[in-house]
Amino acid sequence: MPEFWLDTDSFITPKNGPYGFDIAPGFWSFLEQKANEGIIASSRLVYDELHDGAEDDLRAWADTRKDCGFFVEPDEQVQAACHRIADYVNANYPLHQAAEFLRGADPWVIAHANAHGGKVVTFEVAAPNSQKPKIPDVGRAFGVEAVNLYEVLRELGASFN
Repeated sequence: MPEFWLDTDSFITPKNGPYGFDIAPGFWSFLEQKANEGIIASSRLVYDELHDGAEDDLRAWADTRKDCGFFVEPDEQVQAACHRIADYVNANYPLHQAAEFLRGADPWVIAHANAHGGKVVTFEVAAPNSQKPKIPDVGRAFGVEAVNLYEVLRELGASFN
């Protein structure tokens, strides 16, 4: 199973910033290569968020990778993990904040990493005293480490010439 599970913002922030499709197409090829090697993946729920977003290069890129293994369907283990995560979030955060968090792909990304191993890749930072659930904090409660995309790129030896 993949070593790294990318959240939605791990696609959006690079696209809007330093790795736009017109600036650094090598970044996107690198992601695809590492996905083909089984090193990175993302949840099918992340694909849904990307697909439901703006009609742009990122949506088109995600659409062409919808059924090639990059975006993984939640299996029974992932669904069970997500149920436990939902119970935890509902018990530890204000209901309106919990509902917003659980409506998105974030709990599913954590569930994939929890059920099948690996780390969640996110730009979110821990905020243990926050009333808003954050991936690093929720993940920690389930033994899932959160890492920054740029750390992962360095660890994997990425170089975009």
